[in-house]
Amino acid sequence: MPYLGNEETVKELRRALSNPNIQCDQLRYRNTVLRVIRSMSQGVDVSGLFSEMVKACATVDIVQKKLVYVFLCSYAAVNPELSLLVINTLRKDCQDPNPMVRSLALRNMTNLRLPSLVEYVEQPLTAGLRDRAACVRRVAVLGWAKLHHLQPDSEIDAVVVNELYSLLRDPDPVVMVNCLRALEEILKEEGGVAINKPITHHLLNRLKECDLWGQCEVLRFLQRYRPKSEDELFDILSLLDASLVSPHPPVMAATLSLFLSLCSGVPSVSLAALERVRGPLLAACGSGSREMKFAALCHIQLLLRSIPGLLGAHYKRFFCGYAEPAYIKQRKMQVLVELVNDDNVGMLLDELKGYCTDVNPDTAQTAISAIGRIGRSYSDKCLEILTGLLGLNHALSHYDWIPARP
Repeated sequence: MPYLGNEETVKELRRALSNPNIQCDQLRYRNTVLRVIRSMSQGVDVSGLFSEMVKACATVDIVQKKLVYVFLCSYAAVNPELSLLVINTLRKDCQDPNPMVRSLALRNMTNLRLPSLVEYVEQPLTAGLRDRAACVRRVAVLGWAKLHHLQPDSEIDAVVVNELYSLLRDPDPVVMVNCLRALEEILKEEGGVAINKPITHHLLNRLKECDLWGQCEVLRFLQRYRPKSEDELFDILSLLDASLVSPHPPVMAATLSLFLSLCSGVPSVSLAALERVRGPLLAACGSGSREMKFAALCHIQLLLRSIPGLLGAHYKRFFCGYAEPAYIKQRKMQVLVELVNDDNVGMLLDELKGYCTDVNPDTAQTAISAIGRIGRSYSDKCLEILTGLLGLNHALSHYDWIPARP
């Protein structure tokens, strides 16, 4: 098929979309719509097929509907005079018996991003909040956030806000979390979603029902609440106890952050929480995911600045592996500097000395810098190592970061 806007391509696709024989064959019709999407992705201007694609939306084939919705959302802004046809088609699909079709239509209705169509979207979104299908309610909740983002200066509808707050008790946990996200966006100018005692305890009791990232979201929002009494504080901490040793590092980190926030006035409880997460943090540092390993190292580095001796006995877990990327090696060396003490300084310096000749200049520079930082407390040992490195200057002069001596 020719690329980059060949008019013959568009004419051929229009003939195919208008062919009654193709329209009667569901598979051929879908494949023709797929050709339109493929041409669009290849740079062909197929906006002239807007009317034909609107007609192609009148089908029971979910896959074809998805393809047509992609086209309509892409070209609605280019064809504002025909956008009303799109919204009418989508509003009709919002009443379809199939909840998958209703949610799909509602999602794409809010994805049109046309301020002129806001008045046509509000009623389906309001109906979607009360829909019997959870998948529709999920989309409707986030749809209100999209609508507010489209018109940020518009007056906040108190009825919608109250409806979203009531949906925090929705039986579907995804709807509950989506309500928190939507309220945060809609009420941004007022400080975001308000977290009071009933909402706090409700969210805590349903925390286990949420997925991994939903739990992280809930725990992040709960940091806004401050218990009114010591008994309430320990009730909340009891509900969080299981999440503190969660096998999922993001949940564990979010729970620890909430623990430390709540226990800022109770140092003994904060220390006990840090002791409990020591094992999960070390396990996260051995994760097969580089991203997870790096995030765990960043958390550990922050914690060690508050409690330097927290992981002193486990310093060998932060020795660099040969196959590890440079950014993880550099972060590990920064952690090693925080773990140095009288008992392990000799072994740590020997390890860092080996990294000074790494083939990666950035890694070698970080190792030399780490030895320099340790030298603030152990100057004699570090000076000996750094002096020895000067003797390698001739051998390492081919590296850009070590200039050759004249």
